[in-house]
Amino acid sequence: MEKCHPYLEFLRYCLDDSTPLPSSTASIEWTELYDFAVKQTAEATFWHGIQRMDRENGVKLSDVQVLAWMARREKIARRNKMVNEKVAWVWNNFRREGFRSCLLKGQGNGLFYPEPLMRTSGDIDIWVEGGDKKVIAYVDSIQPGFKRVYHHIEFRKAGKVGVEVHYRPSWSSNPIYNRRLQRWFESHADACFSNKNDELRCCVPTDEFNQVYLLSHLYCHLIREGVGLRHIIDYYHLLRKSNTHVSPDTISYLGYGKVAGAVMWMMKEILGLDEKFLIYPPNPQLGRLLVREIMKGGNFGKYDDRLLSGETKSQSKHNLQVLVRDMRLLRYFPEECLWEPWFRLWHYFWRIRH
Repeated sequence: MEKCHPYLEFLRYCLDDSTPLPSSTASIEWTELYDFAVKQTAEATFWHGIQRMDRENGVKLSDVQVLAWMARREKIARRNKMVNEKVAWVWNNFRREGFRSCLLKGQGNGLFYPEPLMRTSGDIDIWVEGGDKKVIAYVDSIQPGFKRVYHHIEFRKAGKVGVEVHYRPSWSSNPIYNRRLQRWFESHADACFSNKNDELRCCVPTDEFNQVYLLSHLYCHLIREGVGLRHIIDYYHLLRKSNTHVSPDTISYLGYGKVAGAVMWMMKEILGLDEKFLIYPPNPQLGRLLVREIMKGGNFGKYDDRLLSGETKSQSKHNLQVLVRDMRLLRYFPEECLWEPWFRLWHYFWRIRH
């Protein structure tokens, strides 16, 4: 197994209760680990490992450190409960208006976890049937002026939770792969729109759909902004939970072979996932690249201090950041990075039309 950063070795211990406590744990400064976990939005996962370490190995944190972790864990649990209620409310509103829909990522990903309330929640993303024109017209009829992009339109918040209404679950800048991807999504729509989950009281995607969709979502963030450990932990739990796996041929056909190879290498070599759960051959070179990007940038690349990287509220600066990132990753993912500038130009006119 690949030798890696002590934080990642400890993460392996946090994820799998059969993994022994790594010797590198002795070098961890727990306050710094807390800061790292916050940047990666993986606080509750690390807290699970800390509790296990205390219980099984007698390694204890100071009272101040424990209180910080416990307060963060409780805050995450409270917000999850609140967002779960909003998810059911949003889904039922669309159902009453005659739209079939299903939850994407977010609270649905929490269902993969041993404890669903462990996952740090975000906004609500919901895939609504009908296509972009119909869905945009419906949102505009309620409250016009929301920002719309190729795959979703922003909607008014449900309480304190942002809502993004998707008419396409995800996309690729490469027009060939994007056409294939949209057709694949359409072929799985009926299964997703009828897959009711009693716990969340809404429909959620199938495991096979999520294996492609979450890979696509991870790839989009890797290319355009940055990817964090929460994306990886979500995928780890998805693979361990899934009873069926999408075929490697499908992944290659949709253009996700390289990123799948990177993720599978990280699953096996860094997180210790058994080979029987892998859905694509691991790629060591791209896997190490993925680890570097995660460690450098944190969640959504917000903490990346490289040139023209990190969080910004300026749309023009964000577009420039994406182009700089494309150049940085071009040698690894040319089939996506080369199309990114052209997609942005096409997308500019798409937004004008819509």
